[in-house]
Amino acid sequence: MTEPLPEPPTEPLSGDPRTDSAGVCPAEVFDGASARRHGVMVRGDAAALIIDGPDAIAATVAWSAIERIDTWPDAILLGRSGRPGWRLKLPLDAPAAILDRLPRQPRFGRLIDRFGYFKSLACLALASSLIVAAVIKAPGWLAPHIPTAWENGMSDDAVGDLAENTCHTPASDAALASLVARLDRDAAAQHLPPVHVELLKLDLVNAVALPGGRVLVFDGLLHQIRSPDALAGVIGHEIGHVRLHHVMQAVLRQYGLSLLLGGYRSNVTSAMGQMTALRFTREAETDADSWSRARLAAANLSPLPTAGFLASLESENGGPQMGIAAYLDSHPDPFARALAFRAVFDPSRAYDQALDRNAWSAIVNACADDVKAKPWTPFFG
Repeated sequence: MTEPLPEPPTEPLSGDPRTDSAGVCPAEVFDGASARRHGVMVRGDAAALIIDGPDAIAATVAWSAIERIDTWPDAILLGRSGRPGWRLKLPLDAPAAILDRLPRQPRFGRLIDRFGYFKSLACLALASSLIVAAVIKAPGWLAPHIPTAWENGMSDDAVGDLAENTCHTPASDAALASLVARLDRDAAAQHLPPVHVELLKLDLVNAVALPGGRVLVFDGLLHQIRSPDALAGVIGHEIGHVRLHHVMQAVLRQYGLSLLLGGYRSNVTSAMGQMTALRFTREAETDADSWSRARLAAANLSPLPTAGFLASLESENGGPQMGIAAYLDSHPDPFARALAFRAVFDPSRAYDQALDRNAWSAIVNACADDVKAKPWTPFFG
Protein backbone atom coordinates (compact mmCIF):
# COMPACT_ATOMS: atom_id res chain seq x y z
CA MET A 1 0.00 0.00 0.00
CA THR A 2 1.34 3.42 -0.92
CA GLU A 3 2.28 5.47 2.11
CA PRO A 4 0.94 9.02 2.56
CA LEU A 5 3.10 11.89 1.42
CA PRO A 6 5.34 13.38 4.08
CA GLU A 7 4.19 16.59 5.69
CA PRO A 8 6.00 19.81 4.71
CA PRO A 9 8.96 20.29 7.04
CA THR A 10 8.80 22.84 9.80
CA GLU A 11 12.32 22.20 11.04
CA PRO A 12 15.64 22.14 9.17
CA LEU A 13 16.40 18.72 7.72
CA SER A 14 19.56 18.51 9.77
CA GLY A 15 21.67 20.49 12.14
CA ASP A 16 24.62 20.05 9.83
CA PRO A 17 25.51 22.62 7.20
CA ARG A 18 23.36 22.22 4.09
CA THR A 19 26.23 22.17 1.67
CA ASP A 20 29.94 21.71 1.62
CA SER A 21 32.74 22.28 -0.81
CA ALA A 22 32.26 18.82 -2.30
CA GLY A 23 28.66 19.64 -3.32
CA VAL A 24 27.12 17.24 -0.80
CA CYS A 25 24.01 17.97 1.27
CA PRO A 26 21.75 16.12 3.70
CA ALA A 27 18.32 14.91 2.63
CA GLU A 28 15.59 12.50 3.70
CA VAL A 29 14.32 9.47 1.81
CA PHE A 30 10.97 7.69 2.15
CA ASP A 31 11.35 4.30 0.48
CA GLY A 32 7.61 3.83 -0.20
CA ALA A 33 7.51 0.55 1.70
CA SER A 34 7.20 2.05 5.19
CA ALA A 35 6.56 5.38 6.86
CA ARG A 36 10.11 5.57 8.20
CA ARG A 37 12.30 8.51 7.20
CA HIS A 38 15.91 7.76 6.32
CA GLY A 39 18.57 10.40 6.68
CA VAL A 40 20.96 10.36 3.73
CA MET A 41 23.58 12.47 2.01
CA VAL A 42 23.09 13.31 -1.64
CA ARG A 43 25.36 14.62 -4.37
CA GLY A 44 25.06 14.96 -8.10
CA ASP A 45 27.26 14.31 -11.11
CA ALA A 46 26.59 14.67 -14.83
CA ALA A 47 24.63 11.41 -15.11
CA ALA A 48 22.82 10.79 -11.84
CA LEU A 49 21.78 11.79 -8.36
CA ILE A 50 23.84 9.76 -5.89
CA ILE A 51 22.25 8.87 -2.54
CA ASP A 52 24.62 7.72 0.21
CA GLY A 53 23.07 5.93 3.20
CA PRO A 54 22.14 2.48 4.45
CA ASP A 55 22.54 -0.27 1.89
CA ALA A 56 18.77 -0.63 1.46
CA ILE A 57 18.44 3.09 0.77
CA ALA A 58 21.62 3.99 -1.09
CA ALA A 59 21.06 4.40 -4.80
CA THR A 60 22.26 6.04 -7.96
CA VAL A 61 19.25 7.49 -9.75
CA ALA A 62 19.52 8.78 -13.31
CA TRP A 63 18.34 12.36 -13.71
CA SER A 64 15.78 11.18 -16.27
CA ALA A 65 14.12 9.08 -13.55
CA ILE A 66 13.76 11.98 -11.13
CA GLU A 67 10.27 13.53 -10.95
CA ARG A 68 9.52 16.85 -9.30
CA ILE A 69 6.44 16.44 -7.11
CA ASP A 70 6.16 19.75 -5.27
CA THR A 71 8.09 22.73 -3.89
CA TRP A 72 7.55 23.65 -0.26
CA PRO A 73 8.69 26.78 1.61
CA ASP A 74 12.00 25.21 2.59
CA ALA A 75 12.21 21.92 0.70
CA ILE A 76 11.76 20.26 -2.68
CA LEU A 77 9.85 16.98 -2.86
CA LEU A 78 11.06 14.58 -5.54
CA GLY A 79 9.75 11.26 -6.82
CA ARG A 80 11.29 8.43 -8.80
CA SER A 81 9.74 6.88 -11.90
CA GLY A 82 8.90 3.22 -11.47
CA ARG A 83 8.93 3.50 -7.67
CA PRO A 84 5.47 4.53 -6.40
CA GLY A 85 5.62 6.09 -2.97
CA TRP A 86 9.37 6.74 -3.10
CA ARG A 87 10.09 10.34 -2.05
CA LEU A 88 13.19 12.44 -1.50
CA LYS A 89 13.05 15.68 0.51
CA LEU A 90 15.80 17.97 -0.66
CA PRO A 91 16.66 21.35 0.92
CA LEU A 92 16.07 24.45 -1.19
CA ASP A 93 19.72 25.47 -0.80
CA ALA A 94 21.09 22.21 -2.16
CA PRO A 95 24.24 22.49 -4.31
CA ALA A 96 23.87 23.85 -7.83
CA ALA A 97 25.18 20.54 -9.18
CA ILE A 98 21.89 19.06 -7.97
CA LEU A 99 19.40 21.93 -8.37
CA ASP A 100 20.41 22.77 -11.93
CA ARG A 101 19.66 19.23 -13.10
CA LEU A 102 16.26 18.81 -11.47
CA PRO A 103 13.15 18.82 -13.68
CA ARG A 104 11.18 22.04 -13.61
CA GLN A 105 8.11 22.45 -11.45
CA PRO A 106 5.00 21.24 -13.38
CA ARG A 107 2.71 24.12 -14.35
CA PHE A 108 -0.10 22.63 -16.43
CA GLY A 109 0.57 18.91 -16.22
CA ARG A 110 3.37 16.67 -17.37
CA LEU A 111 2.22 16.25 -20.96
CA ILE A 112 1.49 19.94 -21.52
CA ASP A 113 4.72 20.97 -19.87
CA ARG A 114 6.64 18.60 -22.11
CA PHE A 115 5.26 20.01 -25.34
CA GLY A 116 4.67 23.57 -24.20
CA TYR A 117 1.46 25.41 -23.38
CA PHE A 118 0.86 27.07 -26.75
CA LYS A 119 1.78 23.96 -28.75
CA SER A 120 -0.56 21.89 -26.60
CA LEU A 121 -3.31 24.49 -27.02
CA ALA A 122 -2.84 24.42 -30.79
CA CYS A 123 -2.98 20.60 -30.81
CA LEU A 124 -6.15 20.65 -28.72
CA ALA A 125 -7.78 23.17 -31.07
CA LEU A 126 -6.81 21.04 -34.07
CA ALA A 127 -8.14 17.88 -32.45
CA SER A 128 -11.41 19.62 -31.56
CA SER A 129 -11.77 20.86 -35.13
CA LEU A 130 -11.18 17.37 -36.50
CA ILE A 131 -13.80 15.92 -34.15
CA VAL A 132 -16.34 18.56 -35.17
CA ALA A 133 -15.54 18.00 -38.85
CA ALA A 134 -15.93 14.24 -38.41
CA VAL A 135 -19.33 14.69 -36.75
CA ILE A 136 -20.47 17.02 -39.53
CA LYS A 137 -19.11 14.86 -42.35
CA ALA A 138 -19.98 11.44 -40.90
CA PRO A 139 -23.54 11.35 -42.33
CA GLY A 140 -22.15 12.06 -45.81
CA TRP A 141 -19.59 9.28 -45.47
CA LEU A 142 -21.97 6.71 -43.99
CA ALA A 143 -25.16 7.33 -45.98
CA PRO A 144 -24.02 5.80 -49.32
CA HIS A 145 -23.00 2.61 -47.50
CA ILE A 146 -26.25 1.94 -45.66
CA PRO A 147 -27.59 -1.36 -47.04
CA THR A 148 -30.70 -1.05 -49.18
CA ALA A 149 -32.41 -3.69 -47.02
CA TRP A 150 -31.98 -1.44 -43.98
CA GLU A 151 -33.49 1.52 -45.80
CA ASN A 152 -36.38 -0.60 -47.00
CA GLY A 153 -36.95 -1.86 -43.47
CA MET A 154 -37.05 1.68 -42.12
CA SER A 155 -39.48 2.75 -44.82
CA ASP A 156 -41.73 -0.28 -44.43
CA ASP A 157 -41.90 0.08 -40.65
CA ALA A 158 -42.52 3.82 -40.83
CA VAL A 159 -45.23 3.86 -43.50
CA GLY A 160 -46.54 0.31 -43.26
CA ASP A 161 -49.71 1.42 -41.49
CA LEU A 162 -50.48 4.17 -44.02
CA ALA A 163 -52.18 1.95 -46.58
CA GLU A 164 -55.54 3.45 -45.68
CA ASN A 165 -54.15 6.99 -46.10
CA THR A 166 -52.55 6.57 -49.53
CA CYS A 167 -54.55 7.15 -52.69
CA HIS A 168 -54.50 4.57 -55.47
CA THR A 169 -56.37 4.06 -58.67
CA PRO A 170 -55.09 1.99 -61.60
CA ALA A 171 -54.86 5.12 -63.78
CA SER A 172 -53.09 7.29 -61.17
CA ASP A 173 -50.58 4.55 -60.30
CA ALA A 174 -49.76 4.04 -63.98
CA ALA A 175 -49.38 7.79 -64.57
CA LEU A 176 -47.01 8.22 -61.61
CA ALA A 177 -44.94 5.20 -62.66
CA SER A 178 -44.68 6.62 -66.19
CA LEU A 179 -43.55 10.01 -64.87
CA VAL A 180 -40.92 8.44 -62.58
CA ALA A 181 -39.63 6.31 -65.47
CA ARG A 182 -39.09 9.45 -67.58
CA LEU A 183 -37.28 11.31 -64.83
CA ASP A 184 -35.22 8.39 -63.49
CA ARG A 185 -34.52 6.73 -66.81
CA ASP A 186 -30.90 5.77 -65.97
CA ALA A 187 -31.78 3.85 -62.79
CA ALA A 188 -32.17 0.44 -64.45
CA ALA A 189 -28.93 0.76 -66.42
CA GLN A 190 -27.09 1.69 -63.21
CA HIS A 191 -28.77 -1.16 -61.28
CA LEU A 192 -30.26 1.26 -58.76
CA PRO A 193 -33.26 0.26 -56.64
CA PRO A 194 -36.50 1.75 -57.99
CA VAL A 195 -38.17 4.87 -56.64
CA HIS A 196 -41.85 4.57 -55.71
CA VAL A 197 -44.06 7.67 -55.65
CA GLU A 198 -47.32 7.53 -53.74
CA LEU A 199 -50.07 10.04 -53.05
CA LEU A 200 -50.94 10.75 -49.43
CA LYS A 201 -54.34 12.13 -48.47
CA LEU A 202 -53.13 15.14 -46.52
CA ASP A 203 -54.12 18.73 -47.26
CA LEU A 204 -50.62 20.18 -47.09
CA VAL A 205 -48.57 21.60 -49.95
CA ASN A 206 -45.59 19.32 -49.67
CA ALA A 207 -43.73 16.30 -50.95
CA VAL A 208 -41.12 14.30 -49.07
CA ALA A 209 -38.45 11.74 -49.85
CA LEU A 210 -38.17 8.83 -47.39
CA PRO A 211 -35.67 6.01 -46.91
CA GLY A 212 -35.96 3.05 -49.24
CA GLY A 213 -36.56 5.14 -52.37
CA ARG A 214 -40.06 6.16 -51.38
CA VAL A 215 -41.53 9.57 -52.23
CA LEU A 216 -44.81 10.85 -50.81
CA VAL A 217 -46.72 13.60 -52.61
CA PHE A 218 -49.36 15.22 -50.41
CA ASP A 219 -52.79 15.73 -51.93
CA GLY A 220 -52.69 19.44 -51.06
CA LEU A 221 -49.72 19.90 -53.39
CA LEU A 222 -51.66 18.57 -56.38
CA HIS A 223 -54.35 21.21 -55.97
CA GLN A 224 -51.78 23.99 -55.65
CA ILE A 225 -49.43 22.98 -58.44
CA ARG A 226 -51.97 22.81 -61.33
CA SER A 227 -49.48 21.45 -63.90
CA PRO A 228 -48.03 18.00 -64.67
CA ASP A 229 -44.77 19.61 -65.80
CA ALA A 230 -44.44 21.40 -62.46
CA LEU A 231 -45.21 18.13 -60.66
CA ALA A 232 -42.41 16.56 -62.69
CA GLY A 233 -40.01 19.22 -61.37
CA VAL A 234 -41.09 18.62 -57.77
CA ILE A 235 -40.91 14.84 -58.03
CA GLY A 236 -37.56 15.18 -59.79
CA HIS A 237 -36.32 17.20 -56.81
CA GLU A 238 -37.42 14.47 -54.37
CA ILE A 239 -35.90 11.70 -56.51
CA GLY A 240 -32.70 13.75 -56.48
CA HIS A 241 -32.69 13.57 -52.68
CA VAL A 242 -32.98 9.78 -52.96
CA ARG A 243 -30.28 9.31 -55.59
CA LEU A 244 -27.85 11.69 -53.89
CA HIS A 245 -28.29 9.92 -50.52
CA HIS A 246 -29.64 13.05 -48.84
CA VAL A 247 -32.39 11.10 -47.08
CA MET A 248 -30.07 8.86 -45.09
CA GLN A 249 -27.74 11.80 -44.43
CA ALA A 250 -30.65 13.68 -42.89
CA VAL A 251 -31.72 10.65 -40.84
CA LEU A 252 -28.20 10.20 -39.47
CA ARG A 253 -27.77 13.91 -38.84
CA GLN A 254 -31.05 14.38 -36.99
CA TYR A 255 -31.60 11.10 -35.20
CA GLY A 256 -28.27 9.25 -35.26
CA LEU A 257 -27.77 5.52 -35.46
CA SER A 258 -30.47 4.80 -32.85
CA LEU A 259 -33.26 5.58 -35.30
CA LEU A 260 -31.43 3.81 -38.11
CA LEU A 261 -31.09 0.62 -36.07
CA GLY A 262 -34.75 0.42 -35.15
CA GLY A 263 -35.52 2.78 -32.29
CA TYR A 264 -38.44 4.27 -34.24
CA ARG A 265 -40.35 0.99 -34.56
CA SER A 266 -42.24 1.24 -31.32
CA ASN A 267 -44.37 4.12 -32.60
CA VAL A 268 -45.16 4.15 -36.30
CA THR A 269 -47.21 7.35 -36.16
CA SER A 270 -44.39 9.21 -34.42
CA ALA A 271 -41.87 7.70 -36.86
CA MET A 272 -43.82 9.00 -39.84
CA GLY A 273 -43.93 12.40 -38.22
CA GLN A 274 -40.16 12.27 -37.87
CA MET A 275 -39.64 11.03 -41.41
CA THR A 276 -41.81 13.72 -42.98
CA ALA A 277 -40.09 16.37 -40.85
CA LEU A 278 -36.59 15.56 -42.11
CA ARG A 279 -34.53 18.68 -42.81
CA PHE A 280 -32.01 18.74 -45.63
CA THR A 281 -29.08 21.13 -45.74
CA ARG A 282 -29.16 24.12 -48.07
CA GLU A 283 -26.45 22.42 -50.13
CA ALA A 284 -28.60 19.29 -50.41
CA GLU A 285 -31.62 21.32 -51.54
CA THR A 286 -29.51 23.06 -54.18
CA ASP A 287 -28.08 19.74 -55.41
CA ALA A 288 -31.54 18.17 -55.58
CA ASP A 289 -32.78 21.12 -57.66
CA SER A 290 -29.80 20.69 -59.99
CA TRP A 291 -30.61 17.00 -60.32
CA SER A 292 -34.23 17.85 -61.14
CA ARG A 293 -33.28 20.42 -63.79
CA ALA A 294 -30.90 17.95 -65.44
CA ARG A 295 -33.57 15.24 -65.53
CA LEU A 296 -36.20 17.61 -66.89
CA ALA A 297 -33.81 18.49 -69.69
CA ALA A 298 -33.02 14.82 -70.39
CA ALA A 299 -36.77 14.08 -70.56
CA ASN A 300 -37.33 17.16 -72.75
CA LEU A 301 -39.66 18.75 -70.19
CA SER A 302 -39.85 22.50 -69.71
CA PRO A 303 -38.48 23.94 -66.43
CA LEU A 304 -40.81 26.98 -66.63
CA PRO A 305 -43.84 25.36 -64.91
CA THR A 306 -41.66 24.41 -61.95
CA ALA A 307 -40.29 27.95 -61.83
CA GLY A 308 -43.84 29.29 -61.90
CA PHE A 309 -44.91 27.02 -59.04
CA LEU A 310 -41.97 28.13 -56.89
CA ALA A 311 -42.64 31.78 -57.69
CA SER A 312 -46.29 31.36 -56.66
CA LEU A 313 -45.16 30.05 -53.28
CA GLU A 314 -43.00 33.13 -52.79
CA SER A 315 -45.87 35.47 -53.72
CA GLU A 316 -48.27 33.73 -51.33
CA ASN A 317 -45.81 33.50 -48.44
CA GLY A 318 -47.34 34.96 -45.29
CA GLY A 319 -50.89 34.23 -46.42
CA PRO A 320 -53.44 32.14 -44.58
CA GLN A 321 -52.59 28.82 -46.26
CA MET A 322 -50.78 26.61 -43.77
CA GLY A 323 -49.92 24.15 -46.54
CA ILE A 324 -47.77 26.69 -48.33
CA ALA A 325 -46.07 27.56 -45.06
CA ALA A 326 -45.20 23.88 -44.63
CA TYR A 327 -43.59 23.72 -48.06
CA LEU A 328 -41.63 26.90 -47.46
CA ASP A 329 -40.42 25.52 -44.15
CA SER A 330 -38.98 22.35 -45.65
CA HIS A 331 -37.93 23.75 -49.07
CA PRO A 332 -36.39 27.19 -48.44
CA ASP A 333 -35.74 30.18 -50.69
CA PRO A 334 -38.36 29.60 -53.44
CA PHE A 335 -37.62 32.85 -55.34
CA ALA A 336 -33.95 31.99 -55.92
CA ARG A 337 -34.93 28.46 -56.86
CA ALA A 338 -37.51 29.77 -59.34
CA LEU A 339 -34.84 31.93 -61.00
CA ALA A 340 -32.52 28.93 -61.32
CA PHE A 341 -35.22 26.88 -63.09
CA ARG A 342 -36.17 29.80 -65.33
CA ALA A 343 -32.51 30.34 -66.28
CA VAL A 344 -32.24 26.94 -68.00
CA PHE A 345 -35.34 27.42 -70.17
CA ASP A 346 -34.51 27.28 -73.88
CA PRO A 347 -37.07 29.27 -75.91
CA SER A 348 -35.89 27.65 -79.13
CA ARG A 349 -36.64 24.16 -77.91
CA ALA A 350 -39.90 22.29 -78.51
CA TYR A 351 -40.61 20.71 -75.12
CA ASP A 352 -42.83 17.68 -74.57
CA GLN A 353 -45.70 17.38 -72.08
CA ALA A 354 -44.99 15.44 -68.90
CA LEU A 355 -48.44 13.78 -68.96
CA ASP A 356 -51.47 13.90 -71.16
CA ARG A 357 -54.74 15.33 -69.90
CA ASN A 358 -56.21 12.00 -68.81
CA ALA A 359 -53.11 10.89 -66.87
CA TRP A 360 -52.86 14.26 -65.13
CA SER A 361 -56.54 14.16 -64.22
CA ALA A 362 -56.13 10.65 -62.80
CA ILE A 363 -53.36 11.85 -60.44
CA VAL A 364 -55.15 15.02 -59.33
CA ASN A 365 -58.39 13.18 -58.62
CA ALA A 366 -56.89 9.98 -57.16
CA CYS A 367 -57.62 10.83 -53.52
CA ALA A 368 -61.20 11.80 -54.37
CA ASP A 369 -61.74 8.73 -56.56
CA ASP A 370 -60.22 6.29 -54.08
CA VAL A 371 -63.09 5.85 -51.64
CA LYS A 372 -60.93 3.74 -49.33
CA ALA A 373 -58.39 6.53 -48.76
CA LYS A 374 -58.69 8.25 -45.38
CA PRO A 375 -57.14 11.58 -44.43
CA TRP A 376 -53.91 11.24 -42.46
CA THR A 377 -53.30 13.41 -39.42
CA PRO A 378 -49.53 13.59 -38.91
CA PHE A 379 -47.87 13.74 -35.53
CA PHE A 380 -44.64 15.68 -35.71
CA GLY A 381 -42.83 14.74 -32.51
